[in-house]
Amino acid sequence: ADFANDDARSFYDYAVRALGIKPENIKMLIDGEAEQVEILSAFKSWLPSYVNKGKTDVYVFYSGHGLPSTDGKSLFFLPQNGHKDYLTETGIDQTSLVAAISAAKPKSVTLFIDSCYSGQTRHGDALLANARPVALTSRNTGYPATFTVLTASAPDQISWSSDELRHGIFSYYLMKGMEGDADGNKDGKITAGEMQEYLSDKVSRQAMSMSRKQDTQLVGDANRVLMGR
Repeated sequence: ADFANDDARSFYDYAVRALGIKPENIKMLIDGEAEQVEILSAFKSWLPSYVNKGKTDVYVFYSGHGLPSTDGKSLFFLPQNGHKDYLTETGIDQTSLVAAISAAKPKSVTLFIDSCYSGQTRHGDALLANARPVALTSRNTGYPATFTVLTASAPDQISWSSDELRHGIFSYYLMKGMEGDADGNKDGKITAGEMQEYLSDKVSRQAMSMSRKQDTQLVGDANRVLMGR
């Protein structure tokens, strides 16, 4: 996906600076490292060794292609070596990742997903013919109560990138929000609701300036504090 590597590298920096995460506690996978086995290994082997059960906050950032299943009930992430025509064999089922994270028993989980649920690229090309968009809800994705999920677009929309910003639109404003721009009441804390309100405004405005439409989505507790002193 266009600028996905830039999105990931920038989020790594913000994870250290804004979230206060030590570099040794961050696993970044880009290019050849972002293949199916490496991604699964990161969630099923690496992550559990870094989680203190009931105490650790886990953050997951994904920028790349997303493809809906043929029945439109689940989302697959497309790894570096994935093939759209063999999705169930080479893709990463989001439900399986949620299960792997949950098995580590963290205190909380935050997912930031800069990916389409519509089966289209960041420039509007179809990845999969006749794809049925995934409707993001707690019910059909199996998110536990400890999960907070912010995604780039509505089910039938494209998650656009910007040549001007050199990032996915969602990723760019997510990181601007983490700088403090999303702190609506200026109390030094950013809640999921504040971040969603900020992203909803900035992302939709940027998309409209490109004659596009994109509306960010939030699943989870809007009052949960994502970051702050």
